[in-house]
Amino acid sequence: MTKLDFTIPFSGFASTTFINCFTSVYMYLEDMRQEDKGVTCCSQWENGQCSSCGNCATKPHAMQERCFFLFDTICGHSSLRCAYDGVPGEMERLINADDFYDGGAADNIEFLFGFGGYDYQAVTDTAVFMERIAASIDRNKPVIAKLKGNSVPFAVITGYDGDEIICPDFRCAQKSPEPAVTPACIDSLYLIGDRVAPKYTLADGLKRIERVMDYCLREGMWDGYMKKIGTYGPDSLGADEPEGRKARMKRLAETMWHTFDSHNFAEVFRTYLPGSLNKDAYDSINDVKKLADPAFGESIHTINWRYGYTHDLAWSIIGLDECIDWNDWKSHYYGDMLQVVIGKLKENDGAVLECVRSIIKLLEE
Repeated sequence: MTKLDFTIPFSGFASTTFINCFTSVYMYLEDMRQEDKGVTCCSQWENGQCSSCGNCATKPHAMQERCFFLFDTICGHSSLRCAYDGVPGEMERLINADDFYDGGAADNIEFLFGFGGYDYQAVTDTAVFMERIAASIDRNKPVIAKLKGNSVPFAVITGYDGDEIICPDFRCAQKSPEPAVTPACIDSLYLIGDRVAPKYTLADGLKRIERVMDYCLREGMWDGYMKKIGTYGPDSLGADEPEGRKARMKRLAETMWHTFDSHNFAEVFRTYLPGSLNKDAYDSINDVKKLADPAFGESIHTINWRYGYTHDLAWSIIGLDECIDWNDWKSHYYGDMLQVVIGKLKENDGAVLECVRSIIKLLEE
């Protein structure tokens, strides 16, 4: 049996998506380990009920999640907004392969490896999977595997025992591979090569974010919800029956779970707010420490409060969805209020986009 000493945790903000797996593998390769002065898995977390006790702030989770927020944001994933009809748009296809969360599109994978500064090779020949896994592990390189027929899209492989695959502890992720990873459930492998000069910089990542945000606003992602959720109009809450209103609101609430990715986005920039205790969190990653320049202060402050506001509005919509009695004849009047909230979400995205553009401009001066 050959097994790597892989103790890097996984973010609880996602299942084992490509971005989550990439983050932990990157930290292992870069030897980014945080001293553990106690238990590594919070008992509240293991029981599925976070009480916001703050215990994880000094645990390995904290460092991994800060890195996860960075990679989730710099590739544009946390800027995505999904359409009311659920049909993936151009930017979603650029970043995701099979669902809104996986981050496993070929373009996104290439960008993350390029930003992280590592060569990689994709392998799809099932006949050589175990051979290539063993060779990588023997070189002290974990392997990222895309899965098929599993509860999660990706997994990290950290060892082998004959034809059996060994994986790390995925407990901290929202969801772990089920069933356990075997050669038969692997669709493809991503083998990590040599450390190289990064192909993409902070500015490249910000331009990618700009591209995603601009697309979502130009395509009228939020406008589509406004039309379906308003009180008046030919295709509105007021024109629908109770079950139809309920379904529309449910769709809006589902979208808020995606919109929570704005928290990941904001956390990257909050690292550079005055008084932050984590200002050196990204110093070793590419040229991200450029964000510490005081010239970006106003933009970072705006991103902080705008997406803090978006986070709170998203929770209000989710809570309202759980409370409304759609059989009450007055329920369709919620449409006017919901349109105001959706309009504010759109406004916040637009304001943050302008901040991103401002930072790009200053970086290029």
